[in-house]
Amino acid sequence: MRAKDVMNTEIFVLHETDDILQASNFMKKERIRNLPVVDERNKLIGLVTLREIVDALANGKKNITIGDIMIREVKAIGPDTPLKGAIEVMIINKFGSMPVVDSNRKLLGMISELDLLKKLYSMSDMPDDFYRAEEKKKSFQF
Repeated sequence: MRAKDVMNTEIFVLHETDDILQASNFMKKERIRNLPVVDERNKLIGLVTLREIVDALANGKKNITIGDIMIREVKAIGPDTPLKGAIEVMIINKFGSMPVVDSNRKLLGMISELDLLKKLYSMSDMPDDFYRAEEKKKSFQF
């Protein structure tokens, strides 16, 4: 399995000139913790996480742009990267998501923890008696 088999291609992006308050509100509304930053050619130039936004706002910085706070050195993988390799990079670096780019760093998609869980879920079987067992557990809780 490859990164392209799991990546989400319906992604939201930011631009350097975007306002951090608008980005913060958008991330909250969409329940997103990481957003890639691209240029006019959709080339990956940075990444903004909720951490950068919170840090900036906590330090009283409100009238600044995404370009002022974005992470500029972003690790990314290619679409043909083996999935195990992508997961390893995410685990080692404690990344919640990973950009997928082509050889020119054009953004193709993102892999998030949720995307990985969805793929694992789709590949897993559910025992026939699972729901009955869950109901029994609930009835014994105090």
